[in-house]
Amino acid sequence: MGFAFFFFVAWLVIAGFTLMKKRLTLVENTVLLLLILIINIHWSWIIFEELKLIKISKQPVNYTAFLIQRSVTIPLIVVITMNLMRQSASRLRTLLMASLSVLLLEAFVLIGRYFGITRAVRWHMIYDVAYFALLHVIAYYFLKYFQHSGQGRSEAERA
Repeated sequence: MGFAFFFFVAWLVIAGFTLMKKRLTLVENTVLLLLILIINIHWSWIIFEELKLIKISKQPVNYTAFLIQRSVTIPLIVVITMNLMRQSASRLRTLLMASLSVLLLEAFVLIGRYFGITRAVRWHMIYDVAYFALLHVIAYYFLKYFQHSGQGRSEAERA
């Protein structure tokens, strides 16, 4: 059941990202997606495999659901949030969008635990919230740096 749920969520996130009006360029979206993907894969490897703070299910279907969550859903939700934050006029609305994104990601983690995809050993859910919030902060400031360096937008788009 967990695989079906996370496959459906990944499908919805991909469809939403494809259909949404993007405020970031193709290059910015791609670089941001790859950055978040790399950070997320390394983080999960350290936490799950090296430190063994969280156990992953040994069942192939549940492990595949974990991989879908880690490699598709989390990075794309962060990129979607950055696109939505870009069009936001106020800081409060930007903060609200990031907070809702973090809560949504945490809800997916809790659903994964419910379905037996992951099991916390020496881990608390506040660590996940802190990680997801830090992931958003990294994405936000990397995007600012990338745009400031002049690589994000073409001359016509900056004018």
